[in-house]
Amino acid sequence: MAEIRGIVVKRYGERAEIKVNKAESELTGLPKYLDCWNPIGAKAGDVVGAEYREGDQTKAKLIVYGLPVAGVLAGLAFGNSLATFFHMDSMPFMIGGVVLWEIVTISYARIFKRDAVRQGRQVVIFELEKQEMVIDMSKKES
Repeated sequence: MAEIRGIVVKRYGERAEIKVNKAESELTGLPKYLDCWNPIGAKAGDVVGAEYREGDQTKAKLIVYGLPVAGVLAGLAFGNSLATFFHMDSMPFMIGGVVLWEIVTISYARIFKRDAVRQGRQVVIFELEKQEMVIDMSKKES
């Protein structure tokens, strides 16, 4: 059984915000809303089960520090490709590519560091609850 039960309120990318049902959850002291990782793609309105999962700190640090290095390499390749395409000097394009890719990779690494490295564990949605639809057939349409 899941440690945490709730309803998905918002979904944004790989993350989701759930409203915790404290009566059905096994854990106590939970906040009213939790920001969760959503690998199963639950949509708003779905009843879900979630749990705390420990993250591998070595892999997390590799992502946090390795991603900006990969951004430098990708920026150099991107800038060189643009300079070759436009038949221009490659240095300004390479510098611009590195700056652009570093902005993207560092912002992603900061978000990942906030969620995975500092806390050490994350709330992960791992199951969808089956919902039964009740249709009232006693009302007739006119």
